[in-house]
Amino acid sequence: MLAIKVLLVDDDESLLKLLSIRLTAAGFELQTALSAEDALSRLPLFKPHVIVTDLQMGGMDGLALFDVVHQQYPTLPVIILTAHGTIKEAVNATRKGVFGFLTKPFDSKELVQQIEDAVRFSGATEAEEPNEQWREEIVTRSSLMNELLNQTKRVAQLQMSVFIEGASG
Repeated sequence: MLAIKVLLVDDDESLLKLLSIRLTAAGFELQTALSAEDALSRLPLFKPHVIVTDLQMGGMDGLALFDVVHQQYPTLPVIILTAHGTIKEAVNATRKGVFGFLTKPFDSKELVQQIEDAVRFSGATEAEEPNEQWREEIVTRSSLMNELLNQTKRVAQLQMSVFIEGASG
């Protein structure tokens, strides 16, 4: 299995450094961003398996970041951290599709477990492993089709029904 890539977003530089040390020690490949806007600019090149973001930041907050990420990368799990979280905020975030919602202070082991669970659930690292025998007879040059095939592989590993609709042809 490949190293799990985490994009860590928080406008508190000291907390960002502390979490970076702990997550790197846990074996994750890490990039940090001091704002949601910076995080969005890093996404295409870094291609994280999971995003961990603070809820309340200057400018775009963590839920707004989730909304943008979810539009562009619907299978990318997001975990939100907050010092002032309410049950209502946690329920709202979960309904929107946020994978996890942790209230500060939290045990770093709990965050590590949430990250591992999020990646396991999304199947992100398995989709990048080199065994691509299942795709040998599918011919495509389209990046959109390749992304669709990767999503299909991740969904196929889940125990759930899937309804696909659209134009045929």
